[in-house]
Amino acid sequence: MIKAFPALAFTALTAGIPLAAHACPAPIALPSATAANSVQFGDAISYSLPVLGITVQSSPGQIDDCVVVATGSSGVPVTTNVAGMDHAYATPNGTGGAPYFRTGDPVSSPDPGQVAAFAGDTANSWDARLTSLSSFLDGRGLVVYFNHNQTNSGSATDQDLFAWAQVRLVDDQGVLPTQYYYVTSVPNTTGLTNFGQPGGNPFAYTGPQTLPTCTYPTGPDAGCFPQGGVSTGSGADATFMVRARGQVCTDAGGLLVDCSSPAAVNTINNNLGADNAAYAIVFPEIDQFLALPGFGGYDVLQADIRMGCNPATITGGVCPVGSVLNNGFEQIFLGQGNLLVVINQVPEPGSLALIALGLLGCAFTVLRRRGNGARKMS
Repeated sequence: MIKAFPALAFTALTAGIPLAAHACPAPIALPSATAANSVQFGDAISYSLPVLGITVQSSPGQIDDCVVVATGSSGVPVTTNVAGMDHAYATPNGTGGAPYFRTGDPVSSPDPGQVAAFAGDTANSWDARLTSLSSFLDGRGLVVYFNHNQTNSGSATDQDLFAWAQVRLVDDQGVLPTQYYYVTSVPNTTGLTNFGQPGGNPFAYTGPQTLPTCTYPTGPDAGCFPQGGVSTGSGADATFMVRARGQVCTDAGGLLVDCSSPAAVNTINNNLGADNAAYAIVFPEIDQFLALPGFGGYDVLQADIRMGCNPATITGGVCPVGSVLNNGFEQIFLGQGNLLVVINQVPEPGSLALIALGLLGCAFTVLRRRGNGARKMS
């Protein structure tokens, strides 16, 4: 198993990023990840854009030159992507529509595909050739934007929703082991269930290196993933899902706390609707491979994305509080950012030497595969 590289404080390219002249948010310079501005969810670092004081507008005309992974909007070009990528999945309108979403669900959101099929395209994930993705990124880092679009009425928990993703890097020839990365709940110090660790280190996380074994939320979650150290939360259902909160609270020091805690002195609204993105999510480990010559030997990115809850699959027919999609559509689209975000962690002994060996190993693999003519690029 390769599973990226050991933890290290990487230099972020936060200065001198030129602005792009197109209908997609300009490249974003994200700050160093700290407990005050970010939360680790497995292999992902999630930044709250309201916490950063950054507005990223996301109406169809403002993102139609982005790569749109999922949207409830209709029409082109917002629902179409360039060759070598799936088009955008259709997300439901939670008001009167399905309270859940899963990539590739044949009933609620079938694979949108492409006019011309490409190697690595699967029926239950959003897929992209790394050559196509790299061309869009143009030497910058990958940023995943997410619109939190839940109801603003009723209890504050009505603004929450369940979300989870597994992202894979795949070698066409099957020589290299598939790399699996997650947006998932992890044991944390916040006291919040189904949540993540503020300022946590994604390099220290390794989720199951295998495909999912369940179709939740379109089927029961029993046995989907090992529980305990891999996930957190309470109850028998979907403990691996992240409960994305429409409102979060901080104490006087700016650290996340339960909003019912006496220490909560500030409330931050992440429930911004469809026209403004709420979160910027980065995967430092994936960025490392995208920056390597030949992508370290990998060819395709595949994303299995799930949101909400289906009461038909839950024991007793009642979804956990704060889990369902209950308003207009959620939206996921890709933008450009730092090549590598700073992770404020103390380097492990021997990290520099191990990273050098990893780079040499990847380069050797690419040269070997090119030499035997086995490489196939779309």
